[in-house]
Amino acid sequence: MNTFVFDLDGTLLNSNIEVSDKNKEALKNIIVNKNNLVLASGRMYSSMMHIIDNYIPFVENYAHIVSYNGSYVVDNQNQVLVEEGVNAQIAIDIVKYLKKINLHRQIYVKDELIVEEDNQEIKDYAKHASVKYEVVYDLIDYINKNKNLPLKILAVGDNSRLLKVQKELNTKFGNYLNIIMSFHSFLDIIPKNASKGIALEKLSKIYNLNLKKAHIFGDSENDIAMLEKTENSYAMGNAHEKVKNIAKYIVPSNDEEGVAYAVEKILNNGFYID
Repeated sequence: MNTFVFDLDGTLLNSNIEVSDKNKEALKNIIVNKNNLVLASGRMYSSMMHIIDNYIPFVENYAHIVSYNGSYVVDNQNQVLVEEGVNAQIAIDIVKYLKKINLHRQIYVKDELIVEEDNQEIKDYAKHASVKYEVVYDLIDYINKNKNLPLKILAVGDNSRLLKVQKELNTKFGNYLNIIMSFHSFLDIIPKNASKGIALEKLSKIYNLNLKKAHIFGDSENDIAMLEKTENSYAMGNAHEKVKNIAKYIVPSNDEEGVAYAVEKILNNGFYID
């Protein structure tokens, strides 16, 4: 029995935010052959479930779900295994900083998306993620009054600017937070003890998954933490150079159905060979 782990955007999903027929068939074959399946994304849990319900409903109650880059993990029995939030004072400091430099920011609390500006960035994001959002007067006030901690803070902006912000935030908060690019225009800010890699370790202990031999696929910086957990790491052809540099294999891009291409070879041969 193998374990397969797939990122969504840029990996299992094509550029139209769809799961192709070939990729659907690959997932079905994984299940038919009684392999373990994990979907791991920076998306909200509800956003991941929207993808599942619309494209791959057959994986429900079979796949384990790692959302928010590992801050919120739900197993295939619908049990919440991980729910890690950003410390309230640190979250406030981050929001203040992002507001000061006039960068769009949003927070996620109990799988709800909260913003303080109903701008084009949030409209575009909500459309991309297929989620609703709530506009509040002040995010800092919201964090102060809410007993639930933010699962994630997201900064949205130009890539070159976000890279500078990432560097500055790592200098100030790197001991307390994981600050990672999940998309060229998204900077994800999550607790230090949360990542896709840590989430997989948790699932591995509970469900006895052989993580070292797992087949793990990704394309972005936020996938590196999980790709480093296995001997069988796969970077998509469209992956960031950092990801390609650490992956054992490079497969065709997400628009060339690289997932289906690799899975067929693995299931037929017992291993990947190009």
